[in-house]
Amino acid sequence: MTILQQLLGSLPAATFLAENMFRSPFALAGGCRNVVEWDVAATCERLLPQPELDLLVTREGLPWPGAAVNSAEVGRTALADGYTLCIRHADRHDPLLAKIAADFQAAFLAPIDVHVYCTPAERPGFGWHYDAEDVFILQTEGTKDWWLRKNTVNPWPLVETIPADMRYEREIMPAMRCTLAAGDWLYIPAGYWHRTSAPQISTSLSIGILSPTGIDLVDSLRRELLKDLRWRQRLPVLGAANEMSDDELLAECAPLVQELTSDLQRKLSSPQFLRQFLAERKRNLPS
Repeated sequence: MTILQQLLGSLPAATFLAENMFRSPFALAGGCRNVVEWDVAATCERLLPQPELDLLVTREGLPWPGAAVNSAEVGRTALADGYTLCIRHADRHDPLLAKIAADFQAAFLAPIDVHVYCTPAERPGFGWHYDAEDVFILQTEGTKDWWLRKNTVNPWPLVETIPADMRYEREIMPAMRCTLAAGDWLYIPAGYWHRTSAPQISTSLSIGILSPTGIDLVDSLRRELLKDLRWRQRLPVLGAANEMSDDELLAECAPLVQELTSDLQRKLSSPQFLRQFLAERKRNLPS
């Protein structure tokens, strides 16, 4: 049984995918209890001294001004000062988290990142923001309050389309609140605004899924087009060496563009192309 189905319990995965995945948040009380048996303190004690660790230490969006957090002792100091510790890509350093990431990658055929969050009481690490990933939050210790809002400012974001200024002040959708206790979990669709607050020290796992999009289809198709002579043939010279007017140049290009458009439509509508795309996703799974 996959970890996803263990989390869902008696709810069929097909129901969750049809009603919630990509659409709306979903929470299940006690849903991750006994699914992930994981010692947060021991893991942090072991990981924090590693120099290659991708560690973010922040309080309300501002970075930790102290010395490098390279030991559990310094990490505890940062937590006591109100800073959230976020170990990003923790699955690259911990066998159990790597197993969780591999299970989710097989379930969704998408890149997976597992982050570990240690959050102090009453001091949020981040303000309102959203992610390009679909995220499963597994609460492992303590309690955390979540506020969520549907994103109408930049819906369906990609990593490349998230601006530095997310323009939260333009959002018009109402906020919803969800409280997670240890053993609960929450699904947040890609793009949903969220922020948190912990009334007590809290630890959680964030499993991010970079779900495939139409852009991934285009990227895959481009690799196929590189093999095709029709797509590698040259356009007319577009610079000053060509004395045609712009209208004449466009007319010269038009037959080739029409030919390529027809070929593109044939390729995209071909069941074989979709089979190749699916096979490509499966080949890219880590062994």
